[in-house]
This record gives sequence, C-alpha cells and structure tokens, in this order.
Amino acid sequence: MSTGRRGGRAAAADIEAQQRGGNGARTRTGAARQIAGAALAALALPGLFGHGALAQTAPAQAGGGATPKLLDKITVESAATAPWDRPAPTASRLGLSARETPATVETLTQEQIQARGLRGSVEALNAAPGVLAGQLPSSPGMASMRGFSGGAIALLYDGVRQSAAPLVTRDFDSWSFERIEVLKGPASVLYGEGALAGAINLVPKRPDFDARAFAGLVGFGSFGGRRYAVDFNEPVGENLALRAIASHRRGDGYVDGTASEATSATVAARWRPSDAVEVDVALDHFQDDYDTAYWGTPLVPAALARDPASLVRSADGRVLDRSLRRRNYNVDNGLQDSRGDWLRTRVGWQIGEGLRFSNEFSYYDAQRRWWNSETYAFNPRTRLLDRGTTRIEHDHRFWVERATLSLDGDWGGRRNRAAIGAEVSDGDFAVMRRFGATTAVDPFAPQRGSAGFADTAANFPGAGNRVDFDSRTRVYSVFAEDALNLSERWLLLAGLRYDRIELERRIADRNTGARSRFERSYEPLSWRVGTVYDLAPKTQLYAQYSTSVAPVGSLPLLSLANSRFELTQGRSAEAGIKSSVWDGRVDLGASAYWIEQDDIVTRDPNNANLSVQGGTQSSRGIELTAAASLTRALRIDASVAALDARFDTLREAGGADRAGNVPPNVPERLAQLHASYRFDALPLTVGAGARYVGPWYADNANRLRVAGRTVWDASVAWQLPFGEVALYGRNLGDALYADWTGGAADQFVLGAPRGVELTLRVNL
Repeated sequence: MSTGRRGGRAAAADIEAQQRGGNGARTRTGAARQIAGAALAALALPGLFGHGALAQTAPAQAGGGATPKLLDKITVESAATAPWDRPAPTASRLGLSARETPATVETLTQEQIQARGLRGSVEALNAAPGVLAGQLPSSPGMASMRGFSGGAIALLYDGVRQSAAPLVTRDFDSWSFERIEVLKGPASVLYGEGALAGAINLVPKRPDFDARAFAGLVGFGSFGGRRYAVDFNEPVGENLALRAIASHRRGDGYVDGTASEATSATVAARWRPSDAVEVDVALDHFQDDYDTAYWGTPLVPAALARDPASLVRSADGRVLDRSLRRRNYNVDNGLQDSRGDWLRTRVGWQIGEGLRFSNEFSYYDAQRRWWNSETYAFNPRTRLLDRGTTRIEHDHRFWVERATLSLDGDWGGRRNRAAIGAEVSDGDFAVMRRFGATTAVDPFAPQRGSAGFADTAANFPGAGNRVDFDSRTRVYSVFAEDALNLSERWLLLAGLRYDRIELERRIADRNTGARSRFERSYEPLSWRVGTVYDLAPKTQLYAQYSTSVAPVGSLPLLSLANSRFELTQGRSAEAGIKSSVWDGRVDLGASAYWIEQDDIVTRDPNNANLSVQGGTQSSRGIELTAAASLTRALRIDASVAALDARFDTLREAGGADRAGNVPPNVPERLAQLHASYRFDALPLTVGAGARYVGPWYADNANRLRVAGRTVWDASVAWQLPFGEVALYGRNLGDALYADWTGGAADQFVLGAPRGVELTLRVNL
C-alpha cells in the first residue's frame, strides 16, 4: 500500500531531515534507553513483532494520543492530503490511515462542521453518511446506524469508551471538537461490550504549538436561538502550549415552554519535556438545563384530529394532528438538567526507533435529573390525555486507565505494526427511579399544572415505582493488534480483546421495603481479521470479519431477572472499495455488510410466560459515498445507505411473533447531497443540501409506521479579512417530520420547523 508503508516512512524521515536543516542529525537516545526499550519489546511482544530491525519512524499516535515532535511534524505535512490518507485512530491503535483500514470510517472535521453550520453533535451526526441521531429527551444524541440503535453503538470521548453510552450522550456543542469520527460495524475488539454496530468518537480540540490563535463566534436565530463561543490557543515557549475553549447556547424552543441552555468549557495543556516525551492534560465541563422538556407529540383518534397529518400510520387508526405541533404536555414545574466533567491525561514516550509507549487516564463525574411528565396516552372515555410522572436522578462516575505499547518494525523484510495493551475501568452508578401520575389534560388546550415530585409513597405509589439502584462495574481488559504487509500491495490486519467484567448491583424498593443484591461476571473474547489490497496506489479493496458482544440491557441498569442471561453475541462481515480518482479530486467509497446478533431475549415458544435467550436480529446493506472537488470553486458530497434490518427470531409477551419485523428507530434508506460554490469575483460562498430519511417503525410490532422525509438546507457566507458572516436556512420546506420516538412508542419527537440563523465568526 502506497500510503504509510515503507516508502512513506522513508519519505517522512527525509522530510524531518530537511526540517532539521543544518542542525545535524536528530538527537539520539542514550544507549541505556535503547537497551531498555529493546528488552521491554522482547519481553512483552515476542509473538507479534518477530526479530526484524525496527522501522525508522513510529506510526501516528492512535486515538489522537501523545506523540513526540517528529510525529507531529509528519501529521502537519500530510494535512493537505485526502481524508483517507490521514490517520483513522478510532478504527485502530496502529496508526493506520483510513485507506489502510478494512472498515468504513466517516470523519467530520471542524472545518466541515463550521461550513455547514452544524451547531451540536446531533446535527453533526445527522450529516454523517448512514447515521440517524435524534433529540430523545432522556438521551439527546441517541444514534441509529446499520440496523441497530442505542446501546449497540459505543460512545467515545477522545478515544475513551464512555460507560453506559445511552446515559452519557448529550447534544454537545460542536465548537468543542476537532473532529467527529464514526466507525461502522462491530468494534468490541477495540472498545469492549456494547460496540455492536459501531462507535462514535468525539475528539476535542487540543493545544497547538504553531502559533497564538483566537477564534470566536456569535449567532442569533429562530425560536430565540443564541450562540456564543470562543477558542484561544497560546504556545508558551517551545515546550508548552495552552488552550481554552468555551461555548454557550440557549433558545426558547419551537414547542411551547421548552426553553433550554447548554454550556461547554475546556482547558487543556500540552507539554513536551523532550523530543521523546509528550504529556496532555485537559479538563472538560458540560451542562444543560431544560425548563420543561418536550417529550414528544402523542397520537389522537383521526375523528378528533383538527388537522390530521399522514406522518404516522397506526394499526388502530390514530393519527398525528398537525395542529398539536407546538403543544407541550409536560407539567409546568418540570425539570431536566445535567452536569458532566471529564479529566483527561495522556502520556506518550518514544522509547526508541519505532517503539512507543502511551498511557491514557480519564475520569468522568456527572449528575443528571429528570422531573417530568413524560408519557401521554389518549383516553377515549374522557377524551383527555392521561399523564404519567417520572423522577429520575443519576450520580454517575467512572475512571478508565489504558496503557499501550506499540512497535513499527520489520518481520521477514516486511513492515509490521503491532500494539499490545491493557485497560482497567471502574464505574459507580447510583440511580433514583420514581414513577407516578398527575392530572389529565385536554390535548388541544392543555392546562399543564404542577406535579408532586416530593419523594413520598403518595406521589409514587405501588411496588417498583419508588426504587433506588446502585451499581458498580469493573472491567479488566487486554488487547492486541497487528498489521503485516504481506507485500507492497497487500496488508493483513488482526486484533484480539479479552474482557473480564464484574458487576455488583443493589436494588431497594422504598415502598415495599424489599431489597435485593446480585453479582455477575462475564468473560467475552472479541476478535477481527481483515485485509486491504491495492488495486492501484489510490484504489483499495478491503474485507473484514469481526465479532462483538453486548449485554441484554445496559449493564449499570441490568435487572435481577436479566442478570441470569449471558452477553449477546454479534458477528459481522464487510467488504468494500475506496478510491481516489481524477488526480485525487474525487473520493469514492462503496461497502456491503452483514451483521447478526444472537441470544437476544425472547419468549419460550412452549411457554410465553418465560423469557429465554434465543432471539436473533440482523441487518445487511450497502453504503455508497462520494466527495468531489469538481473545480476549485465547486464541491459536492453525496451518500446513499440502503439496508434490510429485521428480527429473525423474536417472541414477545403473549407469544406474539415479531420475526421479519423491522427494529424501532431504524430507517432502511438514508441519502444526502450537499454542494457548495465559492465565487472568484466575490468573497462569497453558497451552499445547499438535502437529506432523505426513509420510513421507519416506532415499535417491535411495526404497528406504528413513520413516513420518510426530505429536509432542505441552504447557506450563504461572506468572507471578511478577519472571519466570516454566514446565514443558514434550515428545513426550508417546513417539513413536518419525526426524528425519534419520545416518552412512549406512540409519542413522536417532531423536528424543528423552518428556521434561520445569522452568525459572525472571527479568526485572528
């Protein structure tokens, strides 16, 4: 393979020599360090690396981690290359480029995010090919891809897996991130249980040694939207760089009484005490606050609807009433907020030529609260909406420690890149869960009123409705990866991960006094093997087979009944092609995949009252992408994703057979097109795009079908000597659409109506 192989490593060394100029040869490490490094490699990695000579340079740091100065210079030199020729750290810890990776990796850079006016991580993910993300109030940013959703997709923050991803995910401000990477397909070999359909990696901005820089943004838009952001980078001498980033968003909402605000802040430092060592330390803060959150619009009988829409088709004749588009049925004293803090550290040490050690430590601490009326069901007798109440509180903290030893060397005259490491994580999760009811409301003229949220049995009566949970999850992992160039054009990749998962859980029912406690352990083994073959220097064929594991529910929330089940098993095969043509001005990608998950919980076919493992869910599909710079001024990005997702075997309560049905929140068709044109005579750039999301179902029974939609956006930006003024138009056709189910399967979170935003961005 032409990118990143032996020729590329030699060229990189030549570049570094030119950068050194007349300063002589690169500073050599001492003999003691070389001996110690060689001994460490021989003891830790004999089976992976062989006995060949070490490579001249190390690979780019996997996971965006710490690297010595030499590697940073190589990254800068390759910044203008095609996206597939840049490292794809989310997909491997070996420093492989996206072109060398036998998987589909989508990357949204900060430049692309700003050009399209993507304000938060939800909008950014929806711009990624084949991905659907929703504004579900309990988990903003919940995603669906390749036929699976929710807990089947791992969330990474700076390459570190976040425990219980559906609970951690929020609509983070996109200003904070250098890029967002989406790895498609099973990723348990890299990130452990739960990465069945892929992984989303939010990569924060880092301090830069190049120069002092300042960026700022001010925006005002529809529905009372306001956005403010700053980004300041400051090198302090040659060995220290600092960066501070902050943003604030607020808005009145497009549904009655749904004002909200969110604040993000990051302070980070990068220190290079020597050419061989680099240290990163960062602290991130995020908080959001919703006045009375919007939990979706319920269905009503067609005969009662004032402006019935064809958006939702239900088996019992209920419809979504367009006249209720802006109605909020949450109580007036509803409360929803969260606060999260991350401490991130990374140390990279270039032990010797081609031998590198990295250590990453991350600590997360968060509190979340939901005091709401979340579910609304039409009562045909009273013609009112019956409402439930919920009080849920999270106290969530965990830490992750990961150490990796990597080598870029030769084995039998062929380049061999390998990594071996260990990871330990420990999470504590305390949850208060309360469920009750409050007054019913008229769907057309709701008097929302207040609910009682005091922690009493009167407000939350009955067994199971006033329960406290406390979970501790410890995971011990070892992993290994290897990429061997069988020839100059043929790369073979393999990976293996073993996890030891220990779960302790305590449950206390405050109404009945019942208490229970259980412990459970799992020992999954995940692996993958893949290959990449160069048809031409810029055209690669690839294929891979991988396995994964996932619990039957989120581990920290696992019930006593589900604790007797083993982890579900996943398998996947994928093949595709990546090609850059027309002198690299057009990047084309195509992939076909199959994913199957076994041992999901189903009902015993001989006794529908018993839950057993034995269900199966699968998906298969194709994805096509194109990114073309047709001229210096015209850029077009397009993608199409088509899949067939189904429950192969699934029985539910009462013995209902769901085999052949499509899983909820899984559209089987996704497509998007975006074009931008930069005028030569004027400092003006115009852009326009359309995104199509096909029909999807809201329930396992497929009795609630949501129609597909096409949403159109456009932008116009005027370049200034110090920045840019831009006007963004969103949902220009004012489409009525739903992007996810809400508090219940028959409630739908409707997307925002037509809106505009004007922003001023400054770069100094």
